[in-house]
Amino acid sequence: MRRRIIARSMTRPGIACLIFLCLLLTACNASISIYGGGAGIRQATATPTPQRSIPMPATQTSCPSVSPSNPLGTRAAVMRPLGLGSHQNLVYVYNEGQPQISAAHGHLVRYDITTSRRVTIATSGLRISEAQVSADGQWIMFLSLPDPHSDPNHVALLQMVRLDGQGLQTLYCFPKLPYTPEDGIFSAFQGRGILSYAYPPLRFIWSPDERHVLLSADLEGTTSLMTLLDIRTGSLRQLLLYSQYCRLAIPLTWLDSNQAYIVTEGRATCGSPPPPMDLYLLNIAKSTNPVDPQWNAILSQNVRFTEASVDISPDSSHLFTSTCEMTEPFVTTIIGEPARGGAQTIIYHQLASAQNPESCVESIRATAKNALLMLIHSGRSYLQCGENSQQYRDAFQLATLSTAGHSQPRILANLERGRSYSLGQDVPTLWSLVSRDSRFYAITAARVPTTCSQRSVETMILYGRLSGGAPVVVVRTSAGTVDVVGWTAL
Repeated sequence: MRRRIIARSMTRPGIACLIFLCLLLTACNASISIYGGGAGIRQATATPTPQRSIPMPATQTSCPSVSPSNPLGTRAAVMRPLGLGSHQNLVYVYNEGQPQISAAHGHLVRYDITTSRRVTIATSGLRISEAQVSADGQWIMFLSLPDPHSDPNHVALLQMVRLDGQGLQTLYCFPKLPYTPEDGIFSAFQGRGILSYAYPPLRFIWSPDERHVLLSADLEGTTSLMTLLDIRTGSLRQLLLYSQYCRLAIPLTWLDSNQAYIVTEGRATCGSPPPPMDLYLLNIAKSTNPVDPQWNAILSQNVRFTEASVDISPDSSHLFTSTCEMTEPFVTTIIGEPARGGAQTIIYHQLASAQNPESCVESIRATAKNALLMLIHSGRSYLQCGENSQQYRDAFQLATLSTAGHSQPRILANLERGRSYSLGQDVPTLWSLVSRDSRFYAITAARVPTTCSQRSVETMILYGRLSGGAPVVVVRTSAGTVDVVGWTAL
């Protein structure tokens, strides 16, 4: 019914929606057959060499107009260099209030850990999500959710801004398509593996050479559509159309500027047992048929009663996978393999002790060529609330692990109890976790209720030294949420 309404309304946003759907339906006419079948540039440099900044010209924040010469409504990026410095700056998102409240706004903020100075880079929309710092540390790209009262035709805007706050611009506006509505605890676009969408079910990853953006949308809880935007020219082409029963496809990160990792996993609404989580490597230059992509199967991981985490080494040479099998006692296994797939090597294997049977490695992130940062779930206590109600108060540790040989973790910090922690920034690039001088890391946390009557949740961002020690709180709020974006140096 919604498609007929879109086709009947030939306003400019309606034309964009119709063309977007036509691309989808054209590809759908083919039989869908999904199968598995250079040098790394992910490495962040040391403190960037300062360079001269060039002022940004005027840029446009309105949605690009739809016309015969620009049928999909895209806009090429306007970019000028920003002079960088030596102070490590942590960039984060602060979203006011609760989602979908029209009085709220999203803010991009940077925090200088040397001076403790805080600067608001940009404010946009009701909420900001999926924000990413560019590989050169000069730009932020993000999704901004517009107020539906002032813009009823678009569900999200793809925007970018320079780290000094200049050049806020809109590259593309996602039209109001039949995305799965948010409904209940689980929605059809939520996966059961290592990734899942927020709402709206949109995601993007920005290539290391800063030329291409892989856009992903989940349509009607049945089809994962990925398109490739060239921000130098504004061209947009369909790259992947994935429609499998009870499965969705989500972009994870880039291996290099020509190859991206794609995760396929079971939909949360399809019940148990969930299918395995599969990881593919997609070549964007060679893949020209969206329903028959040029991708290679890298690994398949069981996720039933299992927590899984995946990351690649900073030099793009190795892929690391951590699993925690949650059948008491819990079992942690970390394996390494070539980034393009190959023989696997067990790096770490640990059976939880009888005294602490629920201890395991919850997630990993690669911080150096031969080093992993580990978030260890190290224990659990309970807060009794009522006759049959319990609240968990988990304990966590941060540790490092050498990937060269069978070593044991080195504990960096015993984290404060009563909080849940996460290393899972939206896109796992090195600079989303580790500072540009390779000395600091960032982590998000949420304080769980300490009493049965407490209802508000406090979110916070912390940073710490990779050499060890207790992390430092950068920001905390219970009037909204905060999320880590990544690091730069100014």
